[in-house]
Amino acid sequence: MSAVREGGVAVITGAASGIGYALAEEALRRGMNVVVSDIREDALAEAAARLTGQGADVLAVLADVTSEENIVALRDKALERFGKVNLLVNNAGAFVGGLAWETSAAQMDWIVDLNFKSVAHGIRAFVPQMIGQGDECHVITVASAAGISVYPGYATYSPTKHAALAITEALYLDLAGEGIDTIGVTVVMPGMVRTDIMNPEKVSPAALGLDREARHANATVRGVEATMTSALDGAMAPEELARRVFDAADAGELYILPNHDNERSTALVQAIANGRATGTNPWPTIMGSTVTRMFSKKEPAQG
Repeated sequence: MSAVREGGVAVITGAASGIGYALAEEALRRGMNVVVSDIREDALAEAAARLTGQGADVLAVLADVTSEENIVALRDKALERFGKVNLLVNNAGAFVGGLAWETSAAQMDWIVDLNFKSVAHGIRAFVPQMIGQGDECHVITVASAAGISVYPGYATYSPTKHAALAITEALYLDLAGEGIDTIGVTVVMPGMVRTDIMNPEKVSPAALGLDREARHANATVRGVEATMTSALDGAMAPEELARRVFDAADAGELYILPNHDNERSTALVQAIANGRATGTNPWPTIMGSTVTRMFSKKEPAQG
């Protein structure tokens, strides 16, 4: 029996919008009770109102995933309401452009806490409960294709998504090593998805100064974010991603790269992985020519 089943309980972080919201809708379509969590109180309330009535029961829990105490409280509220948790989706995260030598320690600490340590918090809080339940459960981590590759201006995003990928792989191996076969693991590495990812200021502390004007003072960051923003219109719909993610979990797949399943992308991803292991990684050379093309004429900041 799959963890994604009628009457099962799904906990989804970062669920007030974008991928998280689409995952919540998909869980409801599949008959699951859903616990949605987010740091944005108004957005969470609106999301819960839209979700209610679409399927099974919905519980909204305000939580800051950078706080382990908040994650433990999220687990406890889910258990208080439903008595179990079958599916944990570590989805909350953010993209923030920045150069390696310009990113402040405070900015780095925050994005590490949000994109990586929140996954670790979720694993520690929920997996022991799942083990104790003894029924079919699953952990999904929404990482990124940036967990495999690196781009200019990704000094915070790529490292944290690499780490999110690695800890999810570690969870998979640890469960196998302990002979625990009731908990499945899936790590999602999407490319561009049609969301509000280019506005990190909506979830970041004001003191970090991650507003658009501050970020775009640097031409490289401005260029990268402009390229990403322009790609959003033709990007995968979050609803399509959600369907593929749940299908992958249902099938027991560890990895899903929903935007990179064509022959060229598969070959490139394999070349990056093999190249890192052998010291012949083609990615820096490929990106070198791309960077030259993208930023040979840097436009002045607007505004």
